[in-house]
Amino acid sequence: MSGEGGLPHSLHILPPLHIPAMPGAPEVDSYAASFWFLTAGIILGLSLLMRVMMAVSPGVIQNLIEWLVETVQELADSILGPAAERFMPLFIALFLFILTGNLLGLLPGCMSPTASYHTNAAMAIVVALATQYAGIRAHGLKGYLRHFMPPPCPWWFMYSLMWWMWPLIHVLEQFIRPISLTMRLFGNIFAKEILLLMLAFVAATFMLSPSAVIKGFSVLPFILRPAIILLGTLVSIVQAAVFTILTMVFVAMAMEGHEEGHGEAVAREESGSGITHS
Repeated sequence: MSGEGGLPHSLHILPPLHIPAMPGAPEVDSYAASFWFLTAGIILGLSLLMRVMMAVSPGVIQNLIEWLVETVQELADSILGPAAERFMPLFIALFLFILTGNLLGLLPGCMSPTASYHTNAAMAIVVALATQYAGIRAHGLKGYLRHFMPPPCPWWFMYSLMWWMWPLIHVLEQFIRPISLTMRLFGNIFAKEILLLMLAFVAATFMLSPSAVIKGFSVLPFILRPAIILLGTLVSIVQAAVFTILTMVFVAMAMEGHEEGHGEAVAREESGSGITHS
């Protein structure tokens, strides 16, 4: 199945999850779905462990998770302000799931569920729906739809170009955002999976060679692996942060809208005409 990670099927520690056929979609055996549940189980297990540890004494895991959550909260507050609290569960869930899923692929025999574009597309669709909800909640349905209307401009420019191009651009933007979120995360994490697979393949090829000289080169992938793991860890953290921050920005843009900008433009026109008449 395309987009299901970088390891051959026989090397995964979990069996694929069988997904039956649905209208318009064939049945599949998905390793990404298996590791999706493993990632969710890890997060749930750590959450329950934290609750138990809080009753006894805080540990390193609890301090780390609290620091991550506080960092996400601070970022959301700086971008969204007081409105961030309403969407905080979404931001924290996205960040922890993506980070855990990305790091999971660094373990031997595991794959990152985010190395499948199916997983990323599902998260991107949730973000797109949350963005529309935020805009409608902030401005009402009519106010949010006004966001797709062109701003004040000369009549000849309005009726020749802006009346159809402005709405088209903004509608396309709503579809391009989830596609961009999906492919950015998929490309970076899938590349990490492929790179780790290539190191394992090269090491196995050298070790099985009849030549003693070539067998000596089999140590090179093991020397390079720590550097690749370190790079993969950095990419995992950065991509989780990028996905979450972009989600915050999209929600903030939907709540901001363009009515304020339109109103300011109208006010400037009115003040300008007042100065002219005076």
